[in-house]
Amino acid sequence: MVEWRVRWACAAMCISFGIFVMACSGGDTSSDRPSSKASIDIVSTSSILGDWARQVGGDEVRVIDLIPPGVDPHTFQPSARDVANIAEADLVLYVGLNLEGGWLRDLIINADVENARVLALGPLVNTLESEGEVDPHFWMDPVRAKVAVSAIADELITLDAEHSAVYRGNAATYIEELELLDTWLVSKFGDLPIENRTLVTSHDSLGYFADRYDFRIVGAVIPGTTTERNPSASEMAGLIDAIRESQAKAIFTEVSANDRMARRISEETGVPVVDGLNVGTLGAVDSATGTYVAMMRRNVEIIMEALK
Repeated sequence: MVEWRVRWACAAMCISFGIFVMACSGGDTSSDRPSSKASIDIVSTSSILGDWARQVGGDEVRVIDLIPPGVDPHTFQPSARDVANIAEADLVLYVGLNLEGGWLRDLIINADVENARVLALGPLVNTLESEGEVDPHFWMDPVRAKVAVSAIADELITLDAEHSAVYRGNAATYIEELELLDTWLVSKFGDLPIENRTLVTSHDSLGYFADRYDFRIVGAVIPGTTTERNPSASEMAGLIDAIRESQAKAIFTEVSANDRMARRISEETGVPVVDGLNVGTLGAVDSATGTYVAMMRRNVEIIMEALK
């Protein structure tokens, strides 16, 4: 866990990142932040992390997710309001491992936060590599997610010892739910022949999922763990050959990713594009993918329907 306790210089930060200073420091912005009796204000870069924080914190936390549902976390650009929310937070949660793209990552790492604690969850788990890079998508394995949930509980207890029993109890309950999710996933894939356990994806985002549930990654439309580049002609040709050789049944695309190149590869190979996976973001609140557990279950339904 890494903690920064340096003073917040909002105007300088806003100028540095090309944001109007007035949007950051001028006037009363409290109307944007609903009143709450919560003990801890949390800002998360990911709705997935935000869901975990809500599960553990319950009524004692108020969570703001910077990245809206359906938006690619690799390319998201924060607003002046996001800068202000970070400045006012008691705890900032982010994935790390180079998930948060561009200047959002720089903002979190270098943020002048006067009173907040900053917790990167990705480095706390046993990480995997893809294309020579550390893969940040650890939450696609519920077992690794348990490590992050426990770390969030520990951080909340540090910030608010008065409600430590609440945080410990909520974390224990939620970790049990994650264990049940993992058991369900193992059971769900039990009847899927090993030769059918092949995945072609938008980018390298399902490595932890494949590692946990014995899938083979044939390739990704965008090689690597980020969506911030385009594949070369040779990479596209290599993926087409790999799909044909593996007899993959589907090209899975994410709701937050552009599927134009995936559909070009589909035309070349005859392998259908299957869209609708949520990987980097939850769905809208109260939707079928509005929580982490619901998102994982829906992803499995989509994958099984395509591969069974």
